Amino acid sequence: MIIKRNNKKLAEGKFLGKFSLGLIFKRKLKHEAYILESLNESIWSSTIHTFFVFQNLDIIWLNKDYKIVDMLEAAPRFKWSLAPKEKAKYVIEASNGFIKKHRLKNGQKLKIS
Repeated sequence: MIIKRNNKKLAEGKFLGKFSLGLIFKRKLKHEAYILESLNESIWSSTIHTFFVFQNLDIIWLNKDYKIVDMLEAAPRFKWSLAPKEKAKYVIEASNGFIKKHRLKNGQKLKIS
């Protein structure tokens, strides 16, 4: 999958789908970003944990319209609960530094195709 902003490619990512373990137990990242989809758009269903995640990640939460509603740079490992401040439908787990590298900001709209 391609992640874009303003028709500019930011990264090639992998769609992990619903009910995914995300990057749990992964020692190395094969892609720069991984996309998870929540069952519905809510804070609760897009809350993640980082138990058994062995590297710091940047986390980006998107609503159903792919607008960034919250971000967390260098998310701490082995954390019980990481929740967005607003309802989210999609979660992007990206390599550490992804947010800064692409100058992402809350309110920006991304495209995933």
